[in-house]
Amino acid sequence: MLLAYRPPLKVVLSAGWMLAVALLNGCSEDRGPERVVVTGTVTYNGKPVPEALIRFVPIHTSAVPMAGAVVTDGTYRVDIRGGVPVGTHRIQIEAYRKITPRPGSSERLDPRASEPYLPTKYNVNTQLEITIPPGSREITKNFDLTD
Repeated sequence: MLLAYRPPLKVVLSAGWMLAVALLNGCSEDRGPERVVVTGTVTYNGKPVPEALIRFVPIHTSAVPMAGAVVTDGTYRVDIRGGVPVGTHRIQIEAYRKITPRPGSSERLDPRASEPYLPTKYNVNTQLEITIPPGSREITKNFDLTD
């Protein structure tokens, strides 16, 4: 007579639960919205912006997340999590420069003090927009900012 091993019910249920969770995670993973890598340059009055932040903020209220990158020596590349979500976005560019005392002034400033120098039409009151169409490959978008 051959006896078969029968695991305890608790072990069977645990294994079944772990298998179901693994299958659900693999089959229904939410990959989020379609995204596109966006690269380009940012200049201000004809010169590359040395350092700035660029943000792509969705215009329509939705679950689509904001995307952004650091501008370094006038160039940027938004590729984190696959890039900028498909759709229309307002673009905000913020750049700061160190505040230095005026020549001949005796005022002492915090060495970390800085001030924004790009006009608000490029950040707080941005007029910049981009539409990323579905199915796009990498997009290049340059910004030539002026006063």
